[in-house]
Amino acid sequence: MTSEQPSHVGMAPRWSGRGRIGGVDGTDVPEAAAAELGVFLEWRAVADGSMEGELVVINDADKPVRVSSRPILVPVGVDGRDLGVDMVNTAELLIPDFVVLGPGERARALVSWGGWNGPPCSGRFRIELPGGRTELSGLGPHQPEARGPATNLSSSWFERID
Repeated sequence: MTSEQPSHVGMAPRWSGRGRIGGVDGTDVPEAAAAELGVFLEWRAVADGSMEGELVVINDADKPVRVSSRPILVPVGVDGRDLGVDMVNTAELLIPDFVVLGPGERARALVSWGGWNGPPCSGRFRIELPGGRTELSGLGPHQPEARGPATNLSSSWFERID
């Protein structure tokens, strides 16, 4: 090797915005606790009566945090109880299955709700992540206008938006 060629021996792989921050492997970064994240959910109605939206997380900690997996959304009824909506996860593989966020950085997961034919939703959702859970009020419609046949929720993997 000549002195003009840079050595790549020992360099960790890079994943287009996933898994590395400032030379730190994402698996070395602690999972974000619920108190370390600002979480926002916004829905919009779709022409077929379903809803689509975004779940955005913001690192409110003063250190890097990891946000792993896909979020689980649990709609809450007007009586404060879990509505029992099925959450569907598709089988596509993503490696790594997390994002690392520096202080103030954001990531989003796309979400959808196909339809609903049960008790009314209050517009509140419990958001479950590996580091904990929180409950929030979503912006936009409270539940889909469509009554079925599909009544499940789904979410994508988190992706950085900063």
